[in-house]
Amino acid sequence: MDILYLEWSKVDEAIWTMCDIIKREFDFDVIVGISRGGLIPAVRISHIFDNKRLLLMEAKYYKDIGVRDDKPRITLPLKKEDVSGKKILLVDDVADTGGTLAAVKEYIESLSPKELKVAVVASKPISVVKPDYTVFNTDKWIIFPWEKMPVEKKK
Repeated sequence: MDILYLEWSKVDEAIWTMCDIIKREFDFDVIVGISRGGLIPAVRISHIFDNKRLLLMEAKYYKDIGVRDDKPRITLPLKKEDVSGKKILLVDDVADTGGTLAAVKEYIESLSPKELKVAVVASKPISVVKPDYTVFNTDKWIIFPWEKMPVEKKK
């Protein structure tokens, strides 16, 4: 398996590059970060956009150890009043299969946002969701700097 190890400097550079494009194209109201992988990019984007409002949500594929659902379940939902009628920037670390992003997008769309766009640090060609904003396009397994310790711990 080919692995792409991303260092902090590369991720920060990618986020700044992505934010330069977002600033020109999308005047959003709220950032929604998907726990867990999307939290660090979402916080960094919030800082770049002068601490724009940041909401967190969680979607899980697993019901129990080794027991996977058919699709992700929303386990930390948003309040409708925080999203309804607003322009939302949904942030995650990677669009891998796109299953989580698809479920989260569908959920947020049910809350009637004015507009919804997706930003991810990396995207894979197999993803069913094509992000509006991304920097790295790869078919490799991606290890982000915040994942390095858990990956090394498993070795």
